[in-house]
Amino acid sequence: MESPQFTEMDLHCIARLVQSSFQAPEQEEIKTVRSLYGCMYCKYAFECGNAVEQRGELFHYRKILRKLEELTGVREPYTPSTLEPDDIGRRFFPGSYYMEHPEALYKLKMVHPEHMMGDFGICLGKLIAHSKEKSDQK
Repeated sequence: MESPQFTEMDLHCIARLVQSSFQAPEQEEIKTVRSLYGCMYCKYAFECGNAVEQRGELFHYRKILRKLEELTGVREPYTPSTLEPDDIGRRFFPGSYYMEHPEALYKLKMVHPEHMMGDFGICLGKLIAHSKEKSDQK
C-alpha cells in the first residue's frame, strides 16, 4: 500500500494545528475549540469552509489526521478526551513508546495521579494484545 502524500495545504493545516496547541489563548478566553484556533487564521480557511458547506466534505484537519493515522498509527478521532484512563489510553497509547516498552508505564505518574495507573496498565495490556492479534492475522 502506498503511503499518503502531504500537499502544501496539508502541511499548512498541520502547522496551524501545532501552532494552536502551543500558542492559542486558553480555552476559557475564546469562542472556539482551542486546538482549532489557528484555523481562523489559515490561508485556506475559506476554501476549507466552502468545501464543507457547499460540497459536504470533511474539514481539512480531519483529512490530514486520517493521513497521519495511516502513517503513524496515532489515532485522532477528534472528540475531546475524558479524564477516564481507558479513554486517554485508547487515544494516546497506539503508536506510543509504551506499546513497545510497557515496563516504562510508571513514567506517566509524572502527569497523572497514582489512582489512574492501574487502569492505564489494563488498557495498555488490551491494546498490546489486540495489536499482536492483528499482526498474527496478517
